[in-house]
Amino acid sequence: RVARDLAERGHRVTGVDASPTLIDAARKADPQGDYRMADAADLPFPDASFDLVIAYNSLMDVDDLPGAVREAGRVLAPGGRLVLAVLHPANTGRTLGEGEDLAFVVDREYFHSCRTEERAERYGKTMVFTGYSHPLSHYTAAFEKAGLLIETVREPIATRPDGSAHHLPWHLWMRVVKPA
Repeated sequence: RVARDLAERGHRVTGVDASPTLIDAARKADPQGDYRMADAADLPFPDASFDLVIAYNSLMDVDDLPGAVREAGRVLAPGGRLVLAVLHPANTGRTLGEGEDLAFVVDREYFHSCRTEERAERYGKTMVFTGYSHPLSHYTAAFEKAGLLIETVREPIATRPDGSAHHLPWHLWMRVVKPA
């Protein structure tokens, strides 16, 4: 979806995913698009070949966070930017209950990366979400090791259907730059 949105705004886009199912879905939704199967920690592109890399809700799902950031930095041209959105590292827990009984329970150690798996049922279908929970320092260490500098950090305020704000940030947005 992000690739199609960017293409509609005039960007030349190359989409990458490790899932053949998602690559197939992207190609069906956008037959003219350039979508390739690849591991984020081993990108099939030359050095300095992109001025922008976007990791939209994906870095918390890769098996090799430092490798994925290193590769993003490698394929960025000097002055290029990596823009990312991840589940906020403060979300080291899970939601229980529904409606007025909905509660957020912290049930994991914050300072260690850990593999997560959560089952959810919606509209009669069961979905399994897997990924990692990383502390903020693991992201920033990966940027530092890749020679990338943080420009912007945002914690958008998530709202409930009634318009009230959640007490914890759900997402973290960052923009980092490869120095020229």
